[in-house]
Amino acid sequence: MTAESAAPGPRSGNVAVKTPPGATYDTGPTAFRLSVRSPAPQGWLVAPLAVLWLGIAYYAFVIGPRRPDDPASSTLVLSAFAALIGIPLLASVLFSRFGRVTVSYEHGEGSVRTHIGRVGQTRRFAWEALASAREVEMRGRFMRARGIELNLSAARAHRRLYFGKGLPDEARRYAIAVLESEIAKGRHGRPLGLAE
Repeated sequence: MTAESAAPGPRSGNVAVKTPPGATYDTGPTAFRLSVRSPAPQGWLVAPLAVLWLGIAYYAFVIGPRRPDDPASSTLVLSAFAALIGIPLLASVLFSRFGRVTVSYEHGEGSVRTHIGRVGQTRRFAWEALASAREVEMRGRFMRARGIELNLSAARAHRRLYFGKGLPDEARRYAIAVLESEIAKGRHGRPLGLAE
């Protein structure tokens, strides 16, 4: 079964959750896969970095080489700064455009993957350890955002797995509803605990 963006989403209690644009949900008797678009970069951070990068890059690559009194070393330093600012900026824009957050279950093992295509980070856990999924506030050094917490209370170490920081509200609620419906199905697999 595949949920499309026009179709109603899975049920969480008695409330149907609408499938957000770009989300996919495939389920079967022995596996499921939920995928939502990754969060957009923080606008308040991207806009000033983009302006700073444009200024430095313009001076380093356009004005600097034309000035005879400007030593080549200052142009190289500014070029390095342009690269240091530009690479994370480009990565965040690419991730917001093409990135995905995917939660899946197969052969008794759950996984949370944040990725662009095949490149990304995967965290695995024993599906039987998963007790619940809920929305939480995730605090960082400079900002707060809503995210998803997987409560692995059945695991020996009673661990929690956090992901989806900054997901849009609609995508976050949809992911939680899907996960809660999959938890309610009572899928079984390998022994309890986080996979190493």
